Amino acid sequence: MKIRNNPPLIIKTLVLLIATSALYWQDFVIITNDALHSDLSTHILVIPLLIIYIIYRKRKILIATTSNQFSTTQHDKNILIKDITGTLLCIVAYLIKWYGSSTFQPIEYHIASLPIFVVGLTLVIFNTQTLRSLIFSIAFLYFLVPPPTRLALEAGSVLATLNARIAFKILKSIGIPVILSNTYMSPIIYLETLSGTQIPFAIDVACSGLYSFIGFTIFAVFIAYIIRDPLYKKITIFAMGLPIIYSLNIIRIIMIVIIGHVSGPNIAFNIFHILGGWTLILIGTLVIFIISEKALNIQIFKSKSRQCNRCNNYEDAKYCMDCGKVLKIYPNKMSRNDLLKAVFITIFTILLMFIQVPVFALTEGAAEVFIQQPTGVYTITKILPEIEEYDVRFVYRDVEFEKISGQNASLTFQYLSKTFKKPIWIGIEVAPTKLQLHPWEVCLITTPETHGREARVSQLDLRDVHLLDNPPLTARYFAFQRKDYNETQVILYWYIRSTFKTAEGHQQKWTKISVIQFTNNPNEYRNMEEELLPVAKAIANYWQPITNWSWISLTIAKNGLIMITITTFILIIIILMAFRNDIEKKTIAKYTHSQISNLDDLQIIDSIKALEKETATVSKIAKKYKEISGKDLELERLRIKLKVAENIKIIKKKIINVNDEPYISWETNF
Repeated sequence: MKIRNNPPLIIKTLVLLIATSALYWQDFVIITNDALHSDLSTHILVIPLLIIYIIYRKRKILIATTSNQFSTTQHDKNILIKDITGTLLCIVAYLIKWYGSSTFQPIEYHIASLPIFVVGLTLVIFNTQTLRSLIFSIAFLYFLVPPPTRLALEAGSVLATLNARIAFKILKSIGIPVILSNTYMSPIIYLETLSGTQIPFAIDVACSGLYSFIGFTIFAVFIAYIIRDPLYKKITIFAMGLPIIYSLNIIRIIMIVIIGHVSGPNIAFNIFHILGGWTLILIGTLVIFIISEKALNIQIFKSKSRQCNRCNNYEDAKYCMDCGKVLKIYPNKMSRNDLLKAVFITIFTILLMFIQVPVFALTEGAAEVFIQQPTGVYTITKILPEIEEYDVRFVYRDVEFEKISGQNASLTFQYLSKTFKKPIWIGIEVAPTKLQLHPWEVCLITTPETHGREARVSQLDLRDVHLLDNPPLTARYFAFQRKDYNETQVILYWYIRSTFKTAEGHQQKWTKISVIQFTNNPNEYRNMEEELLPVAKAIANYWQPITNWSWISLTIAKNGLIMITITTFILIIIILMAFRNDIEKKTIAKYTHSQISNLDDLQIIDSIKALEKETATVSKIAKKYKEISGKDLELERLRIKLKVAENIKIIKKKIINVNDEPYISWETNF
């Protein structure tokens, strides 16, 4: 297919990319940072590359669908409906983004709104055919949503337990001296050496295969999509890949223990790092390639394009009338409507950037902590505010917990009451990623239950509590009673992304702030919330945000659900209007067809109708016409008649995808 330079297409594409990047740049920075520091999110780094490859594979289809040379509906009222639908989708996406910023999990809402925004903007800038060609690439953006920490830890704990049990049984069956022990945090396989010492191999979330499982799922979906084979083979590849990666992780655990038995723990732990998540993903992908080619006869990268010997006969035509393949794409002219859209989107993007919703409250210099290595010197200053009726003091730094969790700091403070109230404890945890700051309810309830053990606490209350109005800040209220002794604990905690002064300079870190109080009376936990809230609000205000939200942002955040519901309702009405418009078009086309008196014209339309389940090229229509009428019809004369029928909206031509190549096919409008 010959493609001429197409400046309008380049301009539209740039408008789409720049607008999306400008409005979501804060979110991209955060998830990229998480991907660089967290194994759970490292798969995010490859998603842009996979999307780029998918778009590259479909470049010819996309260029053909964005061209106006194969469309006669530029002035159809469906175009207006398309633009309104796209605009409403963009509004819904940004309302979700705004509303999410006032919740306990803002980044998840932000990234979840991204595909909706891209779908809407694609509809406004391009058309529905282009959107259909891009829909998988856009849906792939949902893999950017950070996995929920609680669900990830639950799934990782379950997988770790199953892996440990299966690996233990296999190791036992082949004579390796091992013992399986379930600790509070994770199962451990102890390897007994000849000297009688035991080498522990902890099967935690990192060893559970969860990280490689998530990454491999993405690759399995990607491979299943790009192969040029029937749907059942795509589903087979995806279904086959999941048990493969799970089995490979169990084999990895077994190999590491065996190596530890033969060569010692040092080599075993080195092998563990070598056989990490990405190594498993690579091996699993290669296994899928081999099985797909040998057992399913799938050619993943080899092209299966149709062979047509007559395309060269139509070098001066836009498409081959025999096979329907698009031969030439001429650049569109930048219409006045397209130019106005580009200007409007640019202006609207700039305005939104001025009222950009901060993802998390960023802090100024008042809240500082100087962090060095746990064995080195550290200085803590101005970390918490002075509160009337309380004296604040630093209690201790949990260096051992920092080593285990990978946190930069785990600090404990205490507010001692001057009026004989119960003391209030403050926990401040600082880490590069949110995953290292585990939710309280997950650590105390979810983790032990997923390991088959009874939780040591009973949950009394769990809900979200609003702390600040501007910027909106939501905390989580968690009350529980310990089962082993009579103590009730109430915790009010929240996450923010803060700037800390570190040994390497000022850096962005995740922070979890917990306001805690204890009592021996479980009936007091509701009253304790009233004591914790003023302290929590004072701390949240002290960690002063750099930028307050505008009144527009606050209004949308507070009334987000209502506004999303109203906009979605309007969107549904517009979509129903589009369906009604299509029904009216079919009714008119059917009536127009009934008014045709020329027998040849009727037989041509009937030929197209008979080819509905096939690719109705000009050549095939001519053959079917001969079967029906018994007469030959020149292809050029037939092409002219098809053009006339298209102009009166009885039939339409459409671009279809055949092995990522654009082909022209005809179909009736009724």
